[in-house]
Amino acid sequence: MKKQFAALLALSTAAACVLSYQPVQAGAESVLGSMTQENLTDITNEQKDAFYQSSLGEIEPSAEPSELEQAATANGMYKDTFSFTNHSCNLSEDDFNQKVFEPIWNSMTNIERLAYLNKSSVYRNVCQGSQCFGMAALSILVHNGELSPSDIQAGAETLHDITLTNDVEQLITYYDMLLEYQAVSNVVMYAPTLLTQDERVDNLLNCAERCKEKGTYFMVAIRAGGTHMIVGMDKVSGSWTFDGVNYDTCIVAYDSNFYNKTTKESLFNDNACIYVNSKTKQFCIPAYGFTSEKGESVLYASDDDSVLTYRAPLNGTTEINTDASNIVNLHSYRGITPEDVSVTATDADGSTHDFLSECKLRSSDSNYYGTGSAFHLEKTKRSNGFDFYLKGKGYRVEVSQYPQGGSMSSPYDNRTYDVGTKCKVDITGDSISYTNTDTASLPLEFSMAYDEGNYNFSPLNAAKVTFDVAPNQTITITKKDTGFALTTNMETVVTINPKYNDDAINAFEGSEHDFVQYVTAYYLRFVMESNAMVNYNMEKKCSELSFDFNNDGVYDESPIAGDADCNGVPYEINDIYWTMQQIAESGAYGAGSTYFPTTAGDIDGNGKVDTNDLFDITYECALRGAGLKK
Repeated sequence: MKKQFAALLALSTAAACVLSYQPVQAGAESVLGSMTQENLTDITNEQKDAFYQSSLGEIEPSAEPSELEQAATANGMYKDTFSFTNHSCNLSEDDFNQKVFEPIWNSMTNIERLAYLNKSSVYRNVCQGSQCFGMAALSILVHNGELSPSDIQAGAETLHDITLTNDVEQLITYYDMLLEYQAVSNVVMYAPTLLTQDERVDNLLNCAERCKEKGTYFMVAIRAGGTHMIVGMDKVSGSWTFDGVNYDTCIVAYDSNFYNKTTKESLFNDNACIYVNSKTKQFCIPAYGFTSEKGESVLYASDDDSVLTYRAPLNGTTEINTDASNIVNLHSYRGITPEDVSVTATDADGSTHDFLSECKLRSSDSNYYGTGSAFHLEKTKRSNGFDFYLKGKGYRVEVSQYPQGGSMSSPYDNRTYDVGTKCKVDITGDSISYTNTDTASLPLEFSMAYDEGNYNFSPLNAAKVTFDVAPNQTITITKKDTGFALTTNMETVVTINPKYNDDAINAFEGSEHDFVQYVTAYYLRFVMESNAMVNYNMEKKCSELSFDFNNDGVYDESPIAGDADCNGVPYEINDIYWTMQQIAESGAYGAGSTYFPTTAGDIDGNGKVDTNDLFDITYECALRGAGLKK
């Protein structure tokens, strides 16, 4: 029987990030993704409420078009834009899953897939948001010649001719979800957070100037309480004054939020354009009441169409011209603040910088974006927990401290946060090194996940590794081609629980018992004092353990019968202790719930560590202690 297991998904942030400025008339409630929520500028709740409760999108058409509307019309406002307005997704859940989500999911990397909880959550989020990014993307691609209107709907001569059918809605939703891809979200959402406000305004003006010369549209992301995508159509010089501030430049924009009060068709709005003082870098968007003085920011402007064609359903491409692959996300569940933790990033050229201060557009201490290839964290104070992940190109590593006897079920469980000890952590894409600089011992968990191509042990793609870490103890784990190398300077218990990728789990056929054996085949639990290597033998479908007892860098020693603590010397008092520990844990949690290497603890070779093995080890230790045996 084929087992279909729902992919382990976490609600992606990017889809919700762009779905926030939804007119009330469309009947959708804005749901902001966590990335955007954590990057809010100082907009008050009253301002947000006033925005969402207003009839923002509905406007009265003017008797005569303004100069700006004439400029917009000359640039295709009622030709290369949709006649209908921004709205929430109206696909059925089946259509969304089959025509949008599953194709996107199938083309995602392992790391991108880790951003999800389940399909129903994704669908619910899309239905509660809006389609501004998808509509803006298609408008830009049609105007710039990347697509023709008939690609979207047969027989259409202009984008304005297109009617909102189920097929069209599928395409808009698909393009709206391109931000689920890490390469796209890095460019659109996160790389701009490393720029100052003046640098972002300069980027907007320069992008507009280039596109004016080329006659092309470009994408602009505006933000306050959420992110909204509009289309830059032209750059016009003039003189405008709002709230006593003078502006000399107008970015003429198509904003899918605005529509004719009578006809309900999309309508150009002078007040939805972006007005900029090119000297002071002040800007405003009058329709939203947003100004640079209040803390809002133009997040990003881009004329790189490859961002909108990357893995797209029509004429899709596989590369993005704008390289933002060096963007790294440090997300703290708890325990990382600039006051308690310092993070030093090292770039590929060896230069270093303060990672936490690199992100210029942030308002919380839980989410940071920056660059670097290696990172050194020092936690100098205790806190109410310590749990974070670092995500870069092709990898995601997480470090979690847990209390003795506490819950390890979820990083969101408050019971896991009664410890936050002082420590030092060094991280690269391939390794984590942790030193306990406090006076308390604690269980520590590393979670390491990688994209295909970064290792040679597929269908495994991730591993959770737990240790007991004593004061002044250092634990290091390094990804190798077919497994992981581990080093420590003190004795510790190690548990390695590898994870299969979702395709392998969904393709599995067999009984429930067979499935349990399948997913636990590579599980290991052992004691180590120095250097160990865990190798995933894909032919035998099991993990193999070897040691480097003499620290020569060669892992050529296998576990020895009677050496339960795996220090290279069998039948010592400490081996009795670890054998008793194994028996006690098996009794408390069930046989098979813990596993020490069979050749080390299973002296009689019956496939389990039990009291017979304890007797054998104790007897052998007694003989050696009495000098009767060497």
